[in-house]
Formats: sequence, structure tokens, C-alpha cells
Amino acid sequence: MTSVVVKNYLIILLFVLGIVHLSGYAAFAEDLYFPTWIFTVYDFLIHEKISYEEFGNVIQYLQEHRIVQLVMNYDYDPVTNFLITSSIENKITQSQFLNCSSDWYVTGYFTPVEDDYAGELIGILLNDEIQYFKSDFISVIKTEGWGKTNSGMYLGWYDESFHMSDSPLDSHGNILLVPSIAVDSELIKQKTNLIIPKLPYPWNEIVFESSDIGTSIKGKHIDVYTGEGKAAELETFRITGAGNDICS
Repeated sequence: MTSVVVKNYLIILLFVLGIVHLSGYAAFAEDLYFPTWIFTVYDFLIHEKISYEEFGNVIQYLQEHRIVQLVMNYDYDPVTNFLITSSIENKITQSQFLNCSSDWYVTGYFTPVEDDYAGELIGILLNDEIQYFKSDFISVIKTEGWGKTNSGMYLGWYDESFHMSDSPLDSHGNILLVPSIAVDSELIKQKTNLIIPKLPYPWNEIVFESSDIGTSIKGKHIDVYTGEGKAAELETFRITGAGNDICS
């Protein structure tokens, strides 16, 4: 089934189910609105009733038809774009996060997309058989953790082996989504909400959740998940830096 068919099928299905009512909008901030039913569809993603790609197709369709307005560029990963926008529109206030600490190093990680790479095909062992993917794509996966293959499935690298999933996953086996951050659990407990106010916009207005860990994330180091694709990779460079404050 092509992505266009999937997009149209999902939108038609939502209308049939009575979920979609274009007159029902939730206003979060000046000039930024979401249809209220989109959060029901998002719940489908969280409970794995639809895939990451299918939810992304819905958001992209709504964006193309100007039903939703999103903060990041049009070409940004639509799922992450939706989550960034919905997060900053909760109108957090600095006064909610009073426990602050300084001198943190922040980096970013993302989900590479195989179509963005041009390496030669190499074989890897996956589910007891050899499958072929672009060599430079495989190299990035071994650093970032997960990547989206040309088939639309997600290839992951952990425990010294490759794995396949419908969605990228965090270290606890949950769907990897913004506002996830990887932390050293010795310093920040998992499921802690925090902000990083010195990051560039819009990351400085997001309430993050420490829902991931990484073998290279030690001490006062936070790794921020920025989404999928080349645009998300560029954001990892933009947010990387020392001397950050975190407030929880």
C-alpha cells in the first residue's frame, strides 16, 4: 500500500468513525491550533493501533491541507513536528521548574532514514537470515540506535545485534518520541520532567521526559531526541553544547 493510499485511507476511516470534525479545534497559543480529535489518533500510536509511519501520514495530510500549523519547517519529520508544537503550546512557565542545576552538556540523537544515504548494499544478519541495507546507513544506526529502512520498517542496533520494529524504540521498549531524553540514571531518575532553558527555540520551551538511557551518556550529559531524517540530524548539531542549565 503506497503512502498516498495509506494517508487517504486513514483520513476516510477517521471520518467514518466520527472522530474527525473539522469544526472542533483546541486553541493553545495565538495563531496555533489543533483539531481536538488529533489527540485521539495520537493515542492510537501510543497504544500501537497504528504505526509511526501511519500517524506521520495523517499529520502530513493535515499539514498539506492547512488543517494544522506546526512550528518546525514543512519538511521536518511530521510526528516530531506535531509533538514539538503540542508540547510548547502547553504554555509552561519557568516557575513550575524550580530545582535547577548548571554546567550540563547537551547533545542530540535522531533516527536516520535509509533513503538519505548512498552507500553500497551490505548484508547483515537479521532474524536468522541475511538482509541488505546501505552501508553508511548501517554505520549511523550503530551510533544513533534506530533507522527507518526503505521498506518503512525500523532497524535497530542493541545488545550487539540488529532488530526490526514498526517504530523506533527507547531503551525500555517504548516508542521513541519527542520529548524523550537519554540521561545518566545515577543523576536523573527515569520519568523525570525537566526543561533546558538555554537551548535554542523551540527546544527551550519543551518539557522533556527522561525516558531513555545510553551507554555513552554519563555524568552531567543529556542526549535530546530530535526526530527522524536529515532535518532532525541538523537539529542535533544546533542544540549540542556545554554550559546548559536543567530545571526540574
